[in-house]
Amino acid sequence: MASGGWIRWDTKRTAESQHRIDIRWLRKHGHLGAGNMGSLSWSMNGRQTGQIGYIMHTDWMTLKYTYRPHGGEWESVEQTIRFDFTPCHFGGVRYWFLCRCGLRVAVIYGAGKYFLCRSCYGLTYASRQESPPFRLMSKAQKIRKRLEGSENLQDPFPPKPKHMHWRTYWKLYQQAERADRQSLFAIGKRFGILSDV
Repeated sequence: MASGGWIRWDTKRTAESQHRIDIRWLRKHGHLGAGNMGSLSWSMNGRQTGQIGYIMHTDWMTLKYTYRPHGGEWESVEQTIRFDFTPCHFGGVRYWFLCRCGLRVAVIYGAGKYFLCRSCYGLTYASRQESPPFRLMSKAQKIRKRLEGSENLQDPFPPKPKHMHWRTYWKLYQQAERADRQSLFAIGKRFGILSDV
């Protein structure tokens, strides 16, 4: 299993492994109003892994936090992040962060001293680093989760949730079953259990 890309040594840092700020989450929870201030924190397994303070303005926000480069001395950082706005089809506006590189993004990452976009830090998504069979398994699991069922592929397929159209449900069912079958076939081929013939 250690050959052919099943275990990759050239993996990039993933977006999921970084502290992140999502402007959609900020808006949904009412944090974007001018004059709002408070703090954001992250945790893993019940342990806090980071915390920053913020102050909201009309067209930008200010972040205040401390940063320690590679085990060096802690330093105070104050960063201004500008907002951009695009009109929505049915009225209102959509908020975006304007990264230092000029990109309009919904999420910025604390992968270094400053919060910047995924492109600036060269981050990838974890799913892009999975081998094809495991990517297919993940797809099947995500569909099961969307249907509010168990992600365990050995468990019975989840029943149709209320208010979901049967046509949508059967489409998801077929996608999940196909992904599960293809992943098992790929694993079988990999270990010589199955062949194309």
